Amino acid sequence: MTESEFIDYWTREYPEVFPIGHELKWVYPDRWFRIHCLPESKRYAENESEYQIIFDKQNQLITDLIEDGTEIMLSFGLYVGDDLINVNYKKLTDFGEFQKIMTIDLQKERPEDHEDELYLEIFVKPGTWRRNKRNEFLKKIADGEIRVMFICPSRDCVIVPYDGGVDIIVQSTEKRDQLKNKYHDWLSEREDGL
Repeated sequence: MTESEFIDYWTREYPEVFPIGHELKWVYPDRWFRIHCLPESKRYAENESEYQIIFDKQNQLITDLIEDGTEIMLSFGLYVGDDLINVNYKKLTDFGEFQKIMTIDLQKERPEDHEDELYLEIFVKPGTWRRNKRNEFLKKIADGEIRVMFICPSRDCVIVPYDGGVDIIVQSTEKRDQLKNKYHDWLSEREDGL
């Protein structure tokens, strides 16, 4: 998938929101659910056995959603403005070259939220999902060092790992409900699902 194909896909399937992972749950609540990776919704792993729990759950979930060998797009955003240092980008370049596909003028798009000049640059990189081949990536996400979305156009889903769990957006409420039932033990106990 090329950068322009990605933009076309995103505009067609998620027209109400920019490719910003943490915003998807608010725009598509009927297609969203969240799992927590560690027992009792613990946020960060403290030892190798806890990291293994995170890897096992995330690899099982992602492989269930998109299957081994499926093409994906990795995406992340960088805020650009006065005095911002983007260590996220520096760490992500360890995983290969990402292409910038768009720049969002947040002050223009959301003046109620941004008084000062601020831009969000969106980067993507094509890849393939392989079970247990992205654990180093998942570890950096789990430690809160980087933020990346796994987008799978062929399965019409967006997977957003974060430090504590995974947000998932699927193609329908029915699919979401099936997955929530399957992964019931991994869901948050909070009424709002967070």
